[in-house]
Amino acid sequence: MTSKSIRRATAEDVPVLTQIRNDAHANKLAHCDYVWGKEGDGFSEGWVLASLSRREVYVVEQDGMLVGTFSLDWDDETYWGPQDPVAGYVHGISVRRGFNGRGLGSQIIDWCASKVAALNRRFVRLECDSGNTKLCAYYESLGFIRAGLKPIPQGDVIWSLYEKLAH
Repeated sequence: MTSKSIRRATAEDVPVLTQIRNDAHANKLAHCDYVWGKEGDGFSEGWVLASLSRREVYVVEQDGMLVGTFSLDWDDETYWGPQDPVAGYVHGISVRRGFNGRGLGSQIIDWCASKVAALNRRFVRLECDSGNTKLCAYYESLGFIRAGLKPIPQGDVIWSLYEKLAH
């Protein structure tokens, strides 16, 4: 029987979280999605550790092994602009190599939706590169609707802004 749990990440998790983020980065590159950087870039342990101090980072454990990570924020002015406190914002969903396609992404989204709803917020929101049509279709298959598009002035990426009801 497979046992899964989600918990807040700690500094002790940083080496494995770094590997998971880099596995997800390689997967993005395979789909010509460069929003996390080009080949040779990637994430350092320092970057991951700094992320733990700035936001709520979580890990997904399956049978004692860390297999995924993500963060859940309570505002996101960078992509969504100033908003009333009506949503939770999911970022950086990353799955360890070999665990793609096993439903971890949808389980993460469902867990986040429960946390968001428990705070009486209505929406789970996220964004992705609109050029990554496979990822956009995946989010749409989970019930997200495209709420808008946001061009990034510094790059050539246009972000798809997605949301779905939390309950």
